[in-house]
Amino acid sequence: MPARSNGNGASASERIAARQACTLLYNSMPVLDATLLQGTLQQIVGPCAVEWARASASGVPIIGGLAQFGAHRIIMIALDAPVREDVLARTVGVSPMPDELRREMLGHKASIRLLYTGDSGEQIGQLTALYAVAAALLLRGGLGLLNERAALALPTERVITYLPQLGSASPPIPLWVGVITFSPDEETLGRYLIRTYGMEQLALPELATYIKDRAAADDAYHALMNICLYMLEGRDKHQMSAGTRVDFNGRTYLFTDPQEGGTELSSPTGMYMLVEV
Repeated sequence: MPARSNGNGASASERIAARQACTLLYNSMPVLDATLLQGTLQQIVGPCAVEWARASASGVPIIGGLAQFGAHRIIMIALDAPVREDVLARTVGVSPMPDELRREMLGHKASIRLLYTGDSGEQIGQLTALYAVAAALLLRGGLGLLNERAALALPTERVITYLPQLGSASPPIPLWVGVITFSPDEETLGRYLIRTYGMEQLALPELATYIKDRAAADDAYHALMNICLYMLEGRDKHQMSAGTRVDFNGRTYLFTDPQEGGTELSSPTGMYMLVEV
């Protein structure tokens, strides 16, 4: 059965055993029908089982659910209330998207939190399973998805476009890794820091680089995403460290250790600064 909640949207499983997590946003809570969700999810992952707990007689607006397939187990926590404003600021507030979609996501009224508590020891498998359930739920009228560890928010339309890549040899890195551009300060006047968030979900270092013009942010984004994919696909083939060189789109980048400190250059799994050479 689904894990107990403490009444604030955080479950015992999230505090203790959840390996990956994301949150789905809605204008209003969709009908929590296990049969319908199982039918949709089965088209994505094959044989599966889904259950929702009955609504609590106490009137607390939280309902727990569980989706299982293979070694995967995803707890679902449906909350008939919006996500906290500080979470929205770290995700919806900083993610690139049309202003209309941003307003819709910020104005949501309900959410479903997904927590991966299955037995797969492989991070890509965990995230693939988690996002398969997310996609099935978003098809029930969802506005979009938040990944706090990636400082990332994605509208439903974008999540669905990546669905065919789930489980493929080249996984959809943009679903799990976000990029933040920092404004220049007195010490870095004339340049912007752009860095990834979310590679630590894959037990890999984050990446960062400097750009001189924010108009170059899109090019920097594509370079970072492709190098992140290179790191992921090559993690078992060769060791990446400071001094490693990678080529992308006719350019060569050198992995270096960040010279500065501060939270914007910190990560639980370390960070490499990319320098074009």
